[in-house]
Amino acid sequence: MKTNREIKLPVKSVPFVSKSEYVYRTLREAILNGLLDPGTMLNQAEIAKNFRLSRMPIRDALKMLAQDGLVRLVLHHGARVTHFSNRDIQEIYAIRKILEGYAVREAIPHITKAVISQLEHINQTIEQNSRKGKVDSMIKENERFHLLLYEGCKNKKLLELLKNLWSSYPKRIFWQIRGRADQVVHQHKEILAAVKARDANRAQKLVQAHLLLAQEGLMQIDSLRHGKSQGD
Repeated sequence: MKTNREIKLPVKSVPFVSKSEYVYRTLREAILNGLLDPGTMLNQAEIAKNFRLSRMPIRDALKMLAQDGLVRLVLHHGARVTHFSNRDIQEIYAIRKILEGYAVREAIPHITKAVISQLEHINQTIEQNSRKGKVDSMIKENERFHLLLYEGCKNKKLLELLKNLWSSYPKRIFWQIRGRADQVVHQHKEILAAVKARDANRAQKLVQAHLLLAQEGLMQIDSLRHGKSQGD
């Protein structure tokens, strides 16, 4: 279990959104990018002091994060950053494999040569960022690749669901798997080859295999962490 520690977050002047929305966005980004580890306690008083705000918008922001499943509320104190278990990972990826496989299949007829070129450029950027160790950039570009790939499905509700799924769990751990970036780049190339060939069946299978490999890697990391914590 994580011990309580003072949380230091980059805080700028509040933009033209509500105070609770601003706190929510800042904390959400910190969780998804790995700045706040699973198990970290988010104390209302500390966060209010950090943001120079009253506790009301902090409380509202934590409730919004809880609705996203990114934190679990702790009565009278604040919230704790959610730890995603193997079961959580299985459930998320079971849904993603169905939806993303369907999305790429539906998108194939509508993906233009210009979009393919853009996807190839994004994949090259991921490869370059991998060599430079720029994890945040890899995370951003990988998400761009997949959401652009599915955009051609012309189903707004489906795309909205996929965006929510992509934003429903921390991503940094995904890139801590040794050799994962090289695998991602290679698998993206295979998917693009199927897209160019207009082979919807193959593209669907490749996307689902891509997600399965990610799921297995994440579950392995979770199992190793769980085993270590049991031994401590």
